[in-house]
Amino acid sequence: MLTALGGCRMYDRYRPTFWPFPERKLTTYHTPSMRVDAVREFGLKSTHVDSPEQRQITDQLARQIQVEPDPLVRQAVVQAIAEYRTPMAQQVLEAGLGDDDSAVRITCCRALGKRAEAASVNSLANVVRSDKEIDVRLAATEALGKIRSPETVKALAPALEDRDPALQYVGVQSMKAVVGKDYGPDVQVWRQVAAGNPPPAAAPASMAERIKQLAPFKR
Repeated sequence: MLTALGGCRMYDRYRPTFWPFPERKLTTYHTPSMRVDAVREFGLKSTHVDSPEQRQITDQLARQIQVEPDPLVRQAVVQAIAEYRTPMAQQVLEAGLGDDDSAVRITCCRALGKRAEAASVNSLANVVRSDKEIDVRLAATEALGKIRSPETVKALAPALEDRDPALQYVGVQSMKAVVGKDYGPDVQVWRQVAAGNPPPAAAPASMAERIKQLAPFKR
């Protein structure tokens, strides 16, 4: 702290008497934090209904995210535009799946999962197949589990085939949510379901088998 203060005094010592940049000019610069706050205000204006006024706001947010260099601000734009039910909002969320920043992509996945629209299945499936970040693929797999669509079952197949056990686990959980049935924890069984071959229902156990299962000790 002393070193920092000493540096400030030295800076003041060599500062020219005439300072060419008036201090008031600094107030015209919008910091990333200021831009985030402004974007969040837009999110609060959503009526969750498609209308000309709502489309105008989402068009403005779409233009901002295209030129925004800061990933934190882009993430805030995604969160704000996710509150809207306009065609542009959906387009921005799907386009955001290709953002350079993984946190932005994850936010888009979660927003699309929350919207749970069948139109998002193909875009999320592409993320599961090809995104380089495991956290993004996990977010996309989880999002798919919230979309009840026949196409979702096929879209989850790459998660079940992946070598990462975490992705396999999330894939199984999402499959359970989509098909509304529980075939157990065996990934191979769920791969069959994804391929369109659900396992047959297990036959009810006989009385002797049930007693054997309940017996605490084996001979």
